[in-house]
Formats: sequence, C-alpha cells, structure tokens
Amino acid sequence: MRQGARPGAERPPRVLLVLQSTAIGGMETHVVDLAAEYVSRGIATLVAVPEAALFDSIAARVAAAGARAARIDTDARHGRLEQVRGSVRISRMFRAFRPTVVHVHTGGATGGVGVVALARVLTGARVVVTEHDVPVQHPTFGQRFARWAMDRLSTTIVAVSRRNAAIRKARVGMHCPHSAAVLNGVPVGPVAAAERVANRNRVRAELGLAGDAPVIGCLVRLAGGKGLDDLLNAFALVRARRECSLLLVGDGPLREQLAALAGKLGVAGDVVFAGKRPQPAPYLDAMDVFALAVPAGSMSIALLEAMARGLPPVITFCGPEEAVIPGETGLGAAPRDPGSLAAALESLVRDGDLRERLGAAAAAHVRTHFSVSRVADDLLACYAAGEGGLPERLHADAPANPLPGTPGAVRASRPGRALNAS
Repeated sequence: MRQGARPGAERPPRVLLVLQSTAIGGMETHVVDLAAEYVSRGIATLVAVPEAALFDSIAARVAAAGARAARIDTDARHGRLEQVRGSVRISRMFRAFRPTVVHVHTGGATGGVGVVALARVLTGARVVVTEHDVPVQHPTFGQRFARWAMDRLSTTIVAVSRRNAAIRKARVGMHCPHSAAVLNGVPVGPVAAAERVANRNRVRAELGLAGDAPVIGCLVRLAGGKGLDDLLNAFALVRARRECSLLLVGDGPLREQLAALAGKLGVAGDVVFAGKRPQPAPYLDAMDVFALAVPAGSMSIALLEAMARGLPPVITFCGPEEAVIPGETGLGAAPRDPGSLAAALESLVRDGDLRERLGAAAAAHVRTHFSVSRVADDLLACYAAGEGGLPERLHADAPANPLPGTPGAVRASRPGRALNAS
C-alpha cells in the first residue's frame, strides 16, 4: 500500500463508485444520479454494479449517463470461492482504472468490508463509505465487528442524515476518524407542465384510475419496515369518508400479503399495485398526494423525487433536517399510527388549494436544498479533506441543518434530536 498518498492533489479525481446491492431502490437511483453529475463535471467515473440480471437496468442507466459500468459482485453472496474470484477481478479493476477515490455504497448491515480492505491494500485512494440505512436495533457480534472493521479501514464514513449517524453510533459505535452527514439529493431539472399532464392522463388511463378523484400514491419497495400496513389502514379510514384511490408503485415480498390486507379492509377495488417501474416519474405525475409511512426512516430518495415533481408529501419520520417541514413543505404524522396518518392524508384529499400550495413549496425546497448537485459538492469536499479533516458543515455530530447548501443555515439543535431510535 502506498502510505500517505494524497489522491486528487496531483491529478484530477478518478472516482470508483461501488454498489453493494441486493435489490433496486433509492440507493441505486442515487448512485446513477451521482455518476451522471460527476460525468457532467468532467470527473472520470466507473460504477461497479452487481452481476445479477436484476441490475441490468442500473448498468444501462449508468452507461446512458456517460459513466462506465463494470459488472462485478464484491461480496460473498454466491459463496466464498466466488468472493475470492471477485476479489481478483476487483484487484485488476483497481490497476486498470487507477481510482483516486473508492466510494462504496451499502445498506449499512455488513456489506462492503472486503472491497474496502482491498482498496486500502492495493491503492492510494481515499476510501469513502456511504451507509444508506442504519444497523438493526440489536446487531449481532458479527455485524458489530464488520462495522468496526469498516470504520478502521475507511477514510470517511458518510451517513445520509445526522439522525442516521446518531442511530448508527448508538447501535454499533463509530470508530472512523472522519464521520460525515451528507443529506441526499435528486436531479431537479425543470419539467414542463404539459409533460406532467400528459403523463397523468396516460398513466391513469393505463391503470384504470378515475379521472378526477384524488390519488394517494407511494413509490416504495413492498417489504418490511416500510409501514405499508399502516398506510393501507390509514387509506381505508380516508376512503370511508372521501372518494380517492391508493397507487403503490414498486414490488417486493409483501405484495400478496398487502393485497390480502386491502381485501380484508374492503378497499381492494381502490388500491392499485402498479409493480416495479424502471421509469417511475410518469407514475408520480399520476398522483395527487405522496405518502410515506416508514416509521423510522430518513432522507428517502423516493420522497425527494416526488417533492421535486410538485407532489405534496405526508411522512411519518419528520425531523430537524428532513425535507418535509410540517405545514410548509408537506405534512407530518405520527409513526405507526394509522389514525394520525389518515387525518393528514384526508386534509390533503379534501383541500385542493392546500395540495397546490404545499406541492409548490416542496418543489422549490428540493430544488434549492436537496439537489444532486449539492450532494456532489458535499461529497467532493469529503474526498478532498486532508489531515485537517472534514468541513465543519459536514460533521456527522454537527447541529442539524434544515437548509443544506445554504451558508449559515445550520440550526442550533442537538444532533440526533427527534431520533425515534426504537
């Protein structure tokens, strides 16, 4: 290993983004968007995408963004022998691409340690790890050890919010010399009103949704931990009083269970399961309200995408630096409380003027503070941080910043406030 190398000081950055993925969701979309932003800035970018056919669409989107995609598994998902073979291929990738930054994106459980170790041994690159989720409430010894090893081997550990960073520290500790919070962002280019109307009409006709009745929607993987049973129960309460539909865009292991629950609640005819859609934006345009009932989430990419398209959101994980500021850019509801969620949803279903006001504010807020361009600025600052450490505004234990990207907008509140870290 070339000790003391200072990548980026003598040559332009060369960034290797590594996806530690088992499914397609917000993390994968984030990496595609980030690769596109880097390419637009003239940064040489290579993205390591898992080999399974499931990720063909991600590799295609990376290529369409102008970045290079390498299909390689960087973990032991197919056994230790395959992991060894993958390690040989990764080593060759390092030599061929010569990255100055190796940036691993993981769900935050145990993935990524192997590729991080190889990057430290074989390159002089800065090794950055973004954890897009938090460890489970009661981590095993193996999970704790994996996070300890990851911390020791990495230059910087990045959380997608200070809330996530605080939960991570409480559950498995934080042993990396540099820990940052870089809030998520999405592309925020203008969308013509005519395009949105055309999408709305086409998708509603395709799915058999009534032309005028409000549509509550959600773009989410149908899996545990997403609060989907709470959302269905809340929708049933709203539907009993107001004409509306629920549109779920996504797929996952709970689809049949959720369909059965909709039937039990008597709303099966008003719930549309649209399945996984490679291009979800037109389906967002078909919605009137965006709902995310995740009980303990943070910095949802799908939420930011919906807000960027002018949808008024209702979420159950409001906090001091979430994009939803209750009453200003959306509405909040108590987690794991269908009644509270139903009340917030109904207020938007019945009031078109409120939907319009909050939707416009949501779009403006995301454009200003939660763009992928701002994310790139923050991450490039992490990459460039020398022995002096990270910029103060990015410290994981700094006060929450509800207006990221705005100088002097740091709120004087305790880190981890309103954690809901149950």
